[in-house]
Amino acid sequence: MENVQFDILQGNLDVNLGSILENMMAQQLHTNGYPLYYFDTKKYGEVDFVIQNGRNIGLVEVKSGKDYKKHPAADKILSVAEWKIPEAVVLCKGNVERAEKFIYLPWYMVTFLTPQQPPESLKVEVDLGGLSG
Repeated sequence: MENVQFDILQGNLDVNLGSILENMMAQQLHTNGYPLYYFDTKKYGEVDFVIQNGRNIGLVEVKSGKDYKKHPAADKILSVAEWKIPEAVVLCKGNVERAEKFIYLPWYMVTFLTPQQPPESLKVEVDLGGLSG
């Protein structure tokens, strides 16, 4: 990656298109109102962004290549039942598509991703039936 800045200034964006796209998507998601979080562990792998959307947590992956349907870390994370993450968005050069828990969107559609606000109040029901007096 030596002197990559010169390649970029010369218009050669293929050098590190993935990093450039991730930064562009981060800027747009932040502008849209999402606080951005990154996830990376040895057990599950790396996911570009973890976002809160209303009461749900979502994953966002940014893919620059043709193999955008390969996302092993997101697959592992979505399979953890206790985390209850309903879906992941993959921003890619493909078309709009839904496959199982994945929504594939072209890069430009990041401008339309806006966070849902969590409800102002939540009704909480507590079951005290197991307590003995």
